[in-house]
Amino acid sequence: MPVSSPSALKDPSDAASRRSKQRRYGWMLPMIPGMAFLVVLSIYPTIYSLTASFYRWNLAATARRSFVGFRNFELLLQDPSFWHSVAVTLAYVFVSVALELVLGLGVALLFFRRFPGDHFLRALLILPMVVAPVVVGLLWRYMLNVQFGVVNYFVALLGFDRIDFLGDIHWALPTLILIDVWQWTPFTFLIMLAALQCVPEDVIEAAKIDGAHSVRIFFDHMLPLMRYPIAVALVLRLLDAFRVYDIIFMTTRGGPIDVTQTLSWQIYDAGFKSFDIGYAAAYSWLMLILVVIVATTVLKAMFRKTDFA
Repeated sequence: MPVSSPSALKDPSDAASRRSKQRRYGWMLPMIPGMAFLVVLSIYPTIYSLTASFYRWNLAATARRSFVGFRNFELLLQDPSFWHSVAVTLAYVFVSVALELVLGLGVALLFFRRFPGDHFLRALLILPMVVAPVVVGLLWRYMLNVQFGVVNYFVALLGFDRIDFLGDIHWALPTLILIDVWQWTPFTFLIMLAALQCVPEDVIEAAKIDGAHSVRIFFDHMLPLMRYPIAVALVLRLLDAFRVYDIIFMTTRGGPIDVTQTLSWQIYDAGFKSFDIGYAAAYSWLMLILVVIVATTVLKAMFRKTDFA
């Protein structure tokens, strides 16, 4: 009498169950390296930064770090320089992003219809966006130099006195805003142009048949259909403008006095100049909370009681 092998004695339902589990969880295997990379380079530093914010930890001091709870946050909220940096950051963010959205939309309308040489002009327009912010800051630092800068050369040529754009308390922040607008308007332009080109032609043709003029067609029919791309551009630029540091480092270094000391610069100053790790971490988390509040408020205001929902 033949003897059955051990594999033949196994329940077929067990094999089917194993195959089902492999099909169910097998898709996760390729994701493990990416998830590990995310944990190591994103989630762990975030948790570590939050932990550090509860400690009094100065690398320049001989004393070991000590747990102080929310004391760092209390000191920050009582510090006038913190609120000054919040005001500077909000002014920088709202003015620069508003100008970029308006200019980006205006330039996109110019390129909405094809014309000879439009591809070449588009390539020229996006050049500032692909240049590293450090290079942009260095470029404008030399162009705005009081003695040999090309901008002041034309200012003097027009008969005006030379202007210290980066050293004057009245000019420093507006100059940084204009530099940011010069670099990142092409980004909003690309998003707006893509949104305009996605507007159905039949909507525009129907509005023309009804006798609507171009301005009416844009505000009543095209702009409502672009609300989501506009929201995407707005949020991305808000997040990026809040963390501006490169241009400030290469131009004003937070000066003159403190008129260009944004939150990002204050974090750098606390962490890499004063070596106060706990204070810098608390600064970072308060900045994160502010960014979330501003982005959420702007989006809610943008979509509240819309006539085109």
